[in-house]
Amino acid sequence: MKSIDVKNIEKWASELNGVITLPDLKVVFSGQSEAALFKKLESAVKDHVLIKVKRGIYALPEATLEAISARINPDSYISTGTVLASKAITGSIPARRIQAVKIGRPRVYECETGIIEHLSISPDLYFGFESANGIQSATAEKAFLDVCYYYYKGRTFSFDPESDINTGGLKPDVIAGYLSKYDRRFVTFFRRIWKI
Repeated sequence: MKSIDVKNIEKWASELNGVITLPDLKVVFSGQSEAALFKKLESAVKDHVLIKVKRGIYALPEATLEAISARINPDSYISTGTVLASKAITGSIPARRIQAVKIGRPRVYECETGIIEHLSISPDLYFGFESANGIQSATAEKAFLDVCYYYYKGRTFSFDPESDINTGGLKPDVIAGYLSKYDRRFVTFFRRIWKI
């Protein structure tokens, strides 16, 4: 691949958190035929300038899984153990795997960088996250409740939600406010296990 093409791709991708889409690439190489664009893309992937995440989405090798997740689905928010581990509320989790939450069908995306799992949640439980640098992340309290809720639904994690989460740093009033939006059966289950 020509060094000028590599520089163009790296410059644009860097401005987009390391993740670039096919429409972005059409802007970078405007005026070129679709065949020429796909040839450049094929060469960029072969030369490890870009990795293919999924159809139409590519990333620089150093792009974070969080940034890739946000480009796959901008409405998703990083949550569960990914957030809890980053805030030292639970121990480490698998390094090359993240979980995010979104409305709609659950999906798993695998690429050279790692695995991105998008868990499904109902619209009435889609809240409790903040946005920074184009990436939405759950508050610690919502990430904790997401873990508890998926655990209630039968999901397993790389840690034990009943014993491996340090709830001491969580805000009980925030959790109580969030819990008011969940159904009574889950709240009963939650109160039975976690005394917050």
